Amino acid sequence: MSKLPDARLIQNQLHKLGHPNVDVHAFEQLDSTSIWLKDNASILTSTDLDRGRDVNETVHLCVTDWQSAGVGRRGRQWQTRPGNITFSVLAQSLRPASELVGISLVTGIAVAECLADNLGVQPQLKWPNDVLLNGAKLGGLLTELSSVSASAGARRVTQLFTGIGINTLHDDEVLGLGIGATSLEEAMGGRMAPSERDVLLAKMVANVLAEHQRFHESGWTVFSERWAALDWLFDREVLIHRENSTEQAVARGVNEQGALLVERAGEILPLFSGNVSIRPTV
Repeated sequence: MSKLPDARLIQNQLHKLGHPNVDVHAFEQLDSTSIWLKDNASILTSTDLDRGRDVNETVHLCVTDWQSAGVGRRGRQWQTRPGNITFSVLAQSLRPASELVGISLVTGIAVAECLADNLGVQPQLKWPNDVLLNGAKLGGLLTELSSVSASAGARRVTQLFTGIGINTLHDDEVLGLGIGATSLEEAMGGRMAPSERDVLLAKMVANVLAEHQRFHESGWTVFSERWAALDWLFDREVLIHRENSTEQAVARGVNEQGALLVERAGEILPLFSGNVSIRPTV
């Protein structure tokens, strides 16, 4: 049974964590939190302007208890059961999208470190967008960038849509699919109360916003070692699946553009998430 996330609790937690400019939009059920933000982005921005708010400092958070048609990489859909952590964030940046291409990896670092700091678990990240725990998928994330004009005659800004889903609850149906999924309930040996989930969600949002700001100020350099400490693929043999071929290589980390570095025939090559999929050979 679905339960409406507690928007007031989430907003109060974000305020305590230093993020008072986050508007929380909570729903019992949605097709997709990211699609809701995209569909309503212009209305939300216009309302912010009418209220005299700086749209580049205002963040919109969409949360739902049950997402039935989430958007994943390459437009793939995925569904969560009621009770999991499912949210998307809309923020704006004065930076062009070309300078923000590594920010999805920063999102992963923020999520993994939040889980480690608050729950004592040790997640890892599988490039480009999977959160793993003990080698099984705990969740996923997707950051999409869009260049828009905030208002007539204004300079263009980049909208960042960041969607995050974490398996809070054990789900026999998902485990039965054989895709290597896990949950916080399984890892912690117990189920979170809805209020505990909402507090953790707020802490995760706060960490994502803080690390995005750090990325804006300092670039990828300050994140490279942190990614390396979480990089599940590093030094693993991987299969690179292209449209008409499959190649074998060894993962060698990532670069400042967020590309996966692979070694093949003694040469290091960058691979971007849009044109390959990666599967470990073992």
